[in-house]
Amino acid sequence: MSVPASKKSSSAARRRRSHMHLDPVNTGLCEQCKKPVLSHRACGSCGFYKGRQVVDQSRDVKRTMKKATHTQDHDHDHEASEA
Repeated sequence: MSVPASKKSSSAARRRRSHMHLDPVNTGLCEQCKKPVLSHRACGSCGFYKGRQVVDQSRDVKRTMKKATHTQDHDHDHEASEA
């Protein structure tokens, strides 16, 4: 294995780390519901993008309600089996 020739100075280390940062996220406001939304994405709450409806929210609401009210329709015992 190779060994560094000498210790990196603090300024050299900081210069190397200068690119290790997070860029701010580009967000805007939805024109329809005024909620924050990522750029070039449809709004998650109302489904609008560039002033027109692109996601059918009623379908998503129905799917969520179906998942929330789903019951187990099988009939086996849920008790621990005795060994």
